Amino acid sequence: MMGNLPFEYDEFGEWFEVYRKKFLEPARESAARALNEHLDAELPEIERVRVKVSPGRVKGKERTWRKLELPKYADKIKSLEDIPDVIDDLVGLRVTCNNKSDVQRVVDIVRALDSFQVGAEPVLEQQDNSFRDYLKDPKQSGYRAIHVNLCTSVSAGLKRKVITCELQIRTLLQDGWGELTHEDTYKPGSTPPALVETLSRRMADLLAAVDDIAQDLRQELDRLSTVNVETSRGGATTSQAVQAAIAEKPGLRDAVMEHLRNRVTALEKPMDLASLAWEVQRKFGQEVTQGWFGFGNFKSLLKDSVPDVRVTDEPPSYVLPGDYDNSATKKVSPYPGIPSVVLPLRELDRSFPLLSSDRMNAAYRQLAEASQCVNWNDETTNDIARLNEMTRMARELNTEDLAISRTHLDYIAKSLLFSGNLGRPLTEDQIGSIYLTSTLNRLRSVTTVSKRQLDAVKKWLT
Repeated sequence: MMGNLPFEYDEFGEWFEVYRKKFLEPARESAARALNEHLDAELPEIERVRVKVSPGRVKGKERTWRKLELPKYADKIKSLEDIPDVIDDLVGLRVTCNNKSDVQRVVDIVRALDSFQVGAEPVLEQQDNSFRDYLKDPKQSGYRAIHVNLCTSVSAGLKRKVITCELQIRTLLQDGWGELTHEDTYKPGSTPPALVETLSRRMADLLAAVDDIAQDLRQELDRLSTVNVETSRGGATTSQAVQAAIAEKPGLRDAVMEHLRNRVTALEKPMDLASLAWEVQRKFGQEVTQGWFGFGNFKSLLKDSVPDVRVTDEPPSYVLPGDYDNSATKKVSPYPGIPSVVLPLRELDRSFPLLSSDRMNAAYRQLAEASQCVNWNDETTNDIARLNEMTRMARELNTEDLAISRTHLDYIAKSLLFSGNLGRPLTEDQIGSIYLTSTLNRLRSVTTVSKRQLDAVKKWLT
């Protein structure tokens, strides 16, 4: 044996089969169910459909044994009972996302889970210091994913036993690479042939490039959705155009408007406007989005359908329940350096960046430097292409101590797009000022902001 284990395979096999049935399988089911429910609660439906949670797996007996024999593990194991403490991926869960921005959303949600404390009996909590970013730093094989350990508890007589589960978060293409290569090339303690390793890494790099294209496509679709939902393509909608559209399809239009009235009345929590528009499109067909019955955009149709609807003005807009009240917002922010007054925006929009002041200013600086390199005079390039180019170049300016994700850079850059300022080189101060104005406008639409709170937000964002 490679690591001088204090037990033989037969003894291990008997123990493993009992442990698997009693603890590992129930933990897999419990963690997968809790993760699905948590993502259901945190993600709007339009994003939830792009995120899939696998049923999970329990590591096989043979593969576990081969891993135990590795010196780095075997030297730590004195008895069979030590195995679950040393091998943290006996239970594995996987979240597969359509694109990289969805991966970031899921990562943000998972990282916001409570941290496991010894003595607790968690439904689903994260294990401290277990986060591993193989997207930023791929393995030598080309493997890319985010790893984090989650803790769940299962029945163990009068008490509950805590089981650690390794969660992998990756894109469809990264998952496809794993399915194509993992079983054939991954063997604990062994190295694949040089040619296999080279081809596997080349395939991973090619799929990573396609992932970047898929991300650009996602952002363009999001932009088009925003235009269709928030703003009119042809300027102000005339009552004549509205009347013509109503006369053409009055039955369908009435059905859509009735659906919106019922949907808004039944809202129990805020819903982003894009998700509501997507829901209507899915229910009534793509054709309803073509001019939205002459109203030009979905927001105008919604306001005409439900005159007393509460919709935030600054994009991305949210529909608020009639009794929505943010006055009970936590007085103390759980995020160091982040004023508690902005938490209502985080509750509405899980993408809203809660970065430290240093990182916010680093983002402004990187975007400003990138904006100097964009060809603003190229009339063949649209706004979203410029935004993508700018955020990509800004990401390349990251420093090790102040790394900003492309998702957060993209979020800040979109405030330039929505405000009509994405058309020329900008300074760090100009970008900070535009983003501050955008944030304050959104904040005022959902809660009351005092002078003291206003100063706190200004101090944070500038």
